[in-house]
Amino acid sequence: MATNLVENLGKELELIDREYSTDFAGHSRLTRDIEQMDRMIKRTAAVVEQIDRIPSAAQGPELSRVRESAAQSLKLYTNEREAIKHAVAVGPQFDQFASEATSANFVFARYVRHFAGQDRSTRDVALLGELVEDLKQIDKRMSALLERHQTGTTNGKVDLENDRRVVRQNLAQYQKEIDLVETAQATGTPEDQASILATLANHQFAIYQGHFAGESRVSRRPALLMRVVATLKKIRERMTSLRDAGLKVEFSDKNIAIVEDRLGTYETELTEIRKVRQQTPMGEIMGELGGCANKLFDEYRANFADKARSQADASRLASLCDRLGEIRRQMADLSLAEESDMNQKNLDIVTEQLVMFEGEFEAVMRAKASASASSASSASGVSSPSPPAGG
Repeated sequence: MATNLVENLGKELELIDREYSTDFAGHSRLTRDIEQMDRMIKRTAAVVEQIDRIPSAAQGPELSRVRESAAQSLKLYTNEREAIKHAVAVGPQFDQFASEATSANFVFARYVRHFAGQDRSTRDVALLGELVEDLKQIDKRMSALLERHQTGTTNGKVDLENDRRVVRQNLAQYQKEIDLVETAQATGTPEDQASILATLANHQFAIYQGHFAGESRVSRRPALLMRVVATLKKIRERMTSLRDAGLKVEFSDKNIAIVEDRLGTYETELTEIRKVRQQTPMGEIMGELGGCANKLFDEYRANFADKARSQADASRLASLCDRLGEIRRQMADLSLAEESDMNQKNLDIVTEQLVMFEGEFEAVMRAKASASASSASSASGVSSPSPPAGG
């Protein structure tokens, strides 16, 4: 009985969440239906009220987690309702600023996926540098909008300034993180550092495999491959320095050879990508990017739509977010170079889908954490000592 209740309430919350992802996330708040949001709030509140009618002692850990999830969703939807009201009060310029805020949220999401809570010695400094530059540009554009436009209300302007403040706070954090990552990667014995460099090289190989291997050259961003090449050159230089300083381990010499081989392949590919893109009309590049986006939408539907979040492949979903983010970046760059109704429409669709992908990734991680906690709480038997670190 309790199990059925947990499942039914969980399904209701997931249905409401998918409605939010489809009809609200990534859309202009100026155009959203506040009455629809009211209905979603009412349905979510009903889940909370139904659980609260059950005595706390009889709820159990699973039902308590469903209530916590419902309460979080209720807070999100209530805040969104207020944000919709605020957008109407601010006026048309809200959309321009909201677009920058959305771009900033994509940067924050990438940071969480690639850096938050992870071993600094294994992180990609060049990617972190790219995130820093993205936030600098977003801050600059937000500042220009604040200077050019007057919002409809004083409170509206304060809210927009608060958004810019969040961008600047994260920018300062990421800049400090660069130094911390570089310090972490330079510590340890020569053998430790050689191992770290091997991990960093493998990360670059994975970027190439995910973003370039088997893909149409005309749809690939040269600057991303330039970043990979530059990073691998630095890795090769550090590997060589360790070897010349006296490091004598077989895997180090093999790794240098592998990096040099990949560098040759990637530099050749970079030349070909540049050549193809220079010879391709911009309209064709825009169309190719739209086709690539549709393939990613299909991949999402095949692997994640209507599937249990606790069983979803989080690493694959993270990769989808990264790859769709690359498509969006290129579409946005092209929109600055040439006006195109097709590209702008595609950019809007891709932005909406990326908001949904990012939201789904967060929901998957929460579902997995909840499932893991549930499994741990229901496990029985004697406890055993934890294995040693690295075991």
